[in-house]
Amino acid sequence: MVEFLKKYKALLLIGGGFAFGAAASGGLLLYSGKELVNLLVYFTFIVLLPALFSIFSFVSFLISKKGEKEILAFKLSSFSGIFFSLGALFSLILTVATKDIAFGWATTLNIDASALKAALDKIALWKPFCSSCVPDARLIEISRFNRLGGAVSKEQIQNALLLGQWWKFLAFSILVYGVLLRTLFYLISLFFKSKKIEFVSSIESENFKPVTADYKNIADLDELKNEKFKLIGYHFDTSKLNLQSDESAKNIVVAVKSWEVPIMDFFDFLEEQKEQNSGSVAILLAGLNGRADKKDADIWLRKLKELNLNYKVYR
Repeated sequence: MVEFLKKYKALLLIGGGFAFGAAASGGLLLYSGKELVNLLVYFTFIVLLPALFSIFSFVSFLISKKGEKEILAFKLSSFSGIFFSLGALFSLILTVATKDIAFGWATTLNIDASALKAALDKIALWKPFCSSCVPDARLIEISRFNRLGGAVSKEQIQNALLLGQWWKFLAFSILVYGVLLRTLFYLISLFFKSKKIEFVSSIESENFKPVTADYKNIADLDELKNEKFKLIGYHFDTSKLNLQSDESAKNIVVAVKSWEVPIMDFFDFLEEQKEQNSGSVAILLAGLNGRADKKDADIWLRKLKELNLNYKVYR
């Protein structure tokens, strides 16, 4: 099940985002006919808050170190957000097409129709090419309702068809501040490359000279039993090692499957641990039956030498 979730993480985020967006939008559009749908509530939860979260995430991404994990996390978050807005937009259009909905607005704050009109005009970046998709002063005025004064006034009943025109403004708001804004952030993230460790080789002759294993930094597994350290497993269950981990220790030992091929993600992970902690970072090569095979250890040691990385290795 865990492997399935890892493999289809992007699809789950995309599908989950779309479903959540459609469900949230549909829930806020529930309309009994006895009172108007409060478009301020809909706008806040479907447009405003997601847009603010996207901007905050984008700024956080820009000031982060932009490693492979940060870039991937931001891209997945952006995809999920894009499809959240697409789901909300789909639900809005489907609801408007199949139901007769009347929108209104109500707030305890001291906001009059003219102030709301000025605010909406600033928000509506699409007004130059679709003026009918922005509410005018009359629509804003007749849309306001007071719960204590009755759910729907006679004037609102007479202008029920007009009150339904709010959906255009809401649809464009979702499209611009949900779909297009997040898509822009995602496209910008494509220009950033992860700060990965790269192996650069220099060829001094036509003959290839293989790199031999370096045993200077290798130590016996039993030595760990006398040391104080925090044990971390890199996709590995450390309970199989029968070693005591001290969560308060500064020094870190990262256990990894020795029978698997060394990958750059693992070395990126080691570098992150070194940056985030003040103590030393060491590698524990775990074998299928406890101690790693010498042949597997040779591969890991050669890789460390190729990358010019100076980590102590336990076997």
